[in-house]
Amino acid sequence: MLMVLWGMMIMAMAVGGLVLYMRRSVLEDVDAAKAFQARLLAESGIALAFHPNLKRNDPLLHQQVSDVKRYDVKVSTEGARIAINQIAMKESVQDICRRLFIVWGLNPEKSGILADSLKDWVDADDRVSPLGAEDEHYTLRGAPQFPANGPFRHLDELLFVRGMVDLARRKPDWRDYFTLHGDGLIDVNEASSEMLEVVCEVTRAQADAVVLLRRGPDTEANTEDDEPFEDFDDVQEALGLSNWDFEDIEPRLTMSHPIRRVVSKGRAGDFEVILTAIVGPGVNLLEEQHVSPQGALSMEVARDGGTPERLN
Repeated sequence: MLMVLWGMMIMAMAVGGLVLYMRRSVLEDVDAAKAFQARLLAESGIALAFHPNLKRNDPLLHQQVSDVKRYDVKVSTEGARIAINQIAMKESVQDICRRLFIVWGLNPEKSGILADSLKDWVDADDRVSPLGAEDEHYTLRGAPQFPANGPFRHLDELLFVRGMVDLARRKPDWRDYFTLHGDGLIDVNEASSEMLEVVCEVTRAQADAVVLLRRGPDTEANTEDDEPFEDFDDVQEALGLSNWDFEDIEPRLTMSHPIRRVVSKGRAGDFEVILTAIVGPGVNLLEEQHVSPQGALSMEVARDGGTPERLN
């Protein structure tokens, strides 16, 4: 009798384990299917955004496909961000960074240290900027491999630069303000009020006026009544600057940046895939992010249509 009971117990354990295994396997298959569907939706958004006849305010860029599936696409340019790899070649980029860091809460000294350190990281020489950091600073802190003395390859690399961690604590979304691509010009039709404030050296109210004008009567971005600037005279008037002051500002601006940024989010149930395409002169980049129900995030990058390289 005891042997029979033991046998039944072992069988129950085996069956229970098999049921758990099958349940887990089924759930994994369901999750994989959702992730695949989410990616297809994101790909559809990318394809639509690059269609030559589709405008950025077209309703097709925001579609609820079913109760649990949708995609949303945002089209902009890299001119809305600071081209950080230009900081060693363009003094204006360094000045913009310094002023932006002060707006974000750093005092002038710390702002200068970070801006100079970013320049020293990118430039090819070992000469230390007045407030910057070269080999000796990083070696004393156990990181003799820094600085790179070359362009940043990923935005997270900025976190290794002297003073950047302090800024990141104050401004967690700092990555949204920088790009690795572009010539350093800021797109007046894409940049935020905050960015225009520091680039044009004006008040927030003056920058807000520019943003409101380009959004048109409904004051909403990416709608049919948008009125993007087509003439720098209109930009000068909107900023309320004299000819003398605007002469110094105009070389920093563009009204049509050549590098496009398309962010397409595909969602299937509780899975989301985010595809970011950056395309223009000298760059053809696709970034992929997966957001699971548990919040886990993975990212891949494919350049020039090549095989994605996993970054983290």
